[in-house]
Amino acid sequence: MCCNGTLFNYVTLMPDDMAKLKKYPQLRFKERNGQGTFNEPCVLHTGKGCSAYDDRPATCSRYVCGVLLLVAKDELTELEAVNVIKEGRALVDNVKELVPFAPGEPLAVSTWEAAPEEFSDEAKLAWERTAYHLQKYFLQTLKPDPVATDDVHPIAEGGVTTGKRVERAHAPPRARASWTDAEPRGRARPAPAVPRRRAGDEG
Repeated sequence: MCCNGTLFNYVTLMPDDMAKLKKYPQLRFKERNGQGTFNEPCVLHTGKGCSAYDDRPATCSRYVCGVLLLVAKDELTELEAVNVIKEGRALVDNVKELVPFAPGEPLAVSTWEAAPEEFSDEAKLAWERTAYHLQKYFLQTLKPDPVATDDVHPIAEGGVTTGKRVERAHAPPRARASWTDAEPRGRARPAPAVPRRRAGDEG
């Protein structure tokens, strides 16, 4: 889900990534906040894995699935982990049935705000249940940035309001919010009051 647009809008690249990824002409790069990025869903994802795994961006290599971490810590069994993943996919499918996302548009759950008022009660409930589940299990953990310092990392984590969502990248730790992009539409409202831990990275 970190590669198919379920969690993130786009991947932010580090300088060393660009040289490796230029060999993949199917990628379309876009500059955001002075950094190279590419949109999700990632065209290098096969549905079963990454077709460019050895050349994957640093951001991707630092992403740690919370479910796998819980298994490693013996806080979930493998069977429980499989069920968590199945539940996440079912929740996503339910939201897609109730919310009119444009074809090919990433859900980017990491960007979601409160469910829009015009949604039906059923759609609002599905939206918030999906946000809570995916943020709890998939958006809370990242490997530490090996070059991070006390300085704020220059890669932006925030973005512009797009309907009821905020454009936010799968970004390295220590990212700061920036409300600038190609076509800024104003600041986003605060995130929904759903118990969660926020991801420090982009995926």
